[in-house]
Amino acid sequence: MESIVTWYNGIYNNKELIHWIVVWMGTVFPIYVFVVTSKFTFKIIGQEILDKKWLLLKVFLVTAILIPLIAAGIVKIFPVPLVLGGIMLIASIAVGDPFDLVDAHGKKGSLLMASAIMIVLILLMPLTVPFWMWVFSHWFPLNLSASPENILMKVSAVAIVPMLAGLLFRQFLPKLTNILEVIFDWYFKVSAILLVIIFLPGSVGKIISVFGITGIIAMTIMTSITIIAGYYAATGAERKDRISIALACSLGNMAAVFFIAYHGYPSLEKNFDFLITVLGWVVLRWLIIWGWYFIMKYRVKKKGESLTP
Repeated sequence: MESIVTWYNGIYNNKELIHWIVVWMGTVFPIYVFVVTSKFTFKIIGQEILDKKWLLLKVFLVTAILIPLIAAGIVKIFPVPLVLGGIMLIASIAVGDPFDLVDAHGKKGSLLMASAIMIVLILLMPLTVPFWMWVFSHWFPLNLSASPENILMKVSAVAIVPMLAGLLFRQFLPKLTNILEVIFDWYFKVSAILLVIIFLPGSVGKIISVFGITGIIAMTIMTSITIIAGYYAATGAERKDRISIALACSLGNMAAVFFIAYHGYPSLEKNFDFLITVLGWVVLRWLIIWGWYFIMKYRVKKKGESLTP
């Protein structure tokens, strides 16, 4: 046991190694975005957005208005640590997370709908994020600010660029795309497993030591409300679309969270402790989402149905 603790301490205290691990981590989700979107063409994605424009409008209204207000209310009511409150507030306005594609696949949602949602929300993010950062900075003891163009550029690097690359490769180089899809899919799976092994202990430690019982309760309520709001906002749609929308409403874009936090507090960029704290938030949110997934699976099974088509 002591040797394991020593090994982790050695990794966490090696700043050069951590720097390269963070660089490596930054490649994982863009790669997965490419893998998912390379299954579609521009015509298919465009048709999905056009056919479900009113549903996507409801998603935008929920994520742009309702969820930031819910987050602000929960952070006001619960005495959560300032760092967790800040992460929750930023995540509530930084939508369009590539992780939604991973969760949509794992939770039997629609990858096509998840891709369409991510495109729409990221493109509209520069219109909503600056406003909410201004509001939150007046409501809470936070210093948040960032220009619309900087937000779009930062988030596009991890979402829109690999998404466009996937669509272009599928459109013009379908045979090469099939090969790359297999290679990148394995790269994602192996990287995800290794990163979990490296960061999970530290992340769980932050959940226990920093978030505490109050933070865990606040996060559970916040994530649960946003999942339910997204799911019922899509009433009338197919179940797989509703699952994708529920996930989109419950997830914040980690790249945008880091960017906004670093912009307001530049010293955090070299603060490994903050990185682990954000990853603790990711792990806790993931556990809550899985809890809801199993509840839904149980309820569907009781009706004699299945989450799969």
